[in-house]
Amino acid sequence: MHRIGLDLGTSYSKGVLVTSDNRIAAYLAVKTGYDFKSAAKKIIDFLSEKNEIEYPIYSCGYGREQIDGAYLANSEITALARAVFAKYQQALEVIDIGGQDTKYIRISATGRVEKFKLNRKCAAGTGAFLEEIAFRLDIVPEKFDELAGQATESIKLNSYCTVFAVSEILGLIKQGISLPNIILGIYNSIIKRCEEMAPLQNALVLTGGIPDKHAKIVQLFKEIYPGTTSPDLSQFLAAYGCVLLNKKQVYCK
Repeated sequence: MHRIGLDLGTSYSKGVLVTSDNRIAAYLAVKTGYDFKSAAKKIIDFLSEKNEIEYPIYSCGYGREQIDGAYLANSEITALARAVFAKYQQALEVIDIGGQDTKYIRISATGRVEKFKLNRKCAAGTGAFLEEIAFRLDIVPEKFDELAGQATESIKLNSYCTVFAVSEILGLIKQGISLPNIILGIYNSIIKRCEEMAPLQNALVLTGGIPDKHAKIVQLFKEIYPGTTSPDLSQFLAAYGCVLLNKKQVYCK
């Protein structure tokens, strides 16, 4: 029997198939779109196609209750902390950079969530921020890493708002600033937004879709905080943590 964990986010929905000994056997991420139930069904159908599933489905994220069938909803903060602590087994801090928000979590030596914080009600420094910039520049976000690697210096961005940041970036291009230098500046701007959430230490773990897809950001964090790590499949950790929590309570239908 396998269990399924879902993290239904506003930009992407993620799911993992977990074995009886708590190994991730399969995973899938899909764009959420406007319908959480449809996104959840796509993932569940894919993960259960050749596997016998033990219900309920364990879920977290903005759409955690938008599931057809038996499910058990969990806090995304608690689920992510559980998965990260299961891997590292030590006191640490987590920065999770997702599609629409950034989360800071401090975890104790016993795995308890001591503190957490969400970013401002603004998409600056998130996946949506990068996607909007990529759209305006007519390049794919996946090319950002390659461009940042060609930079000779980092350009400081002064704007906090995504809309104003895009305008500022277009202005820099008109001034003849190279695109690689601008992209590196964008990455450093994301790091700055993260640092404003809380004083960070060296025992730092980066999770979420942005660290998964933009390795240069992880590298830049390591240059500032040498103890920084980012595990494989980090954007799936909250979904995995839902299963690890395995709460014993009545589930919803």
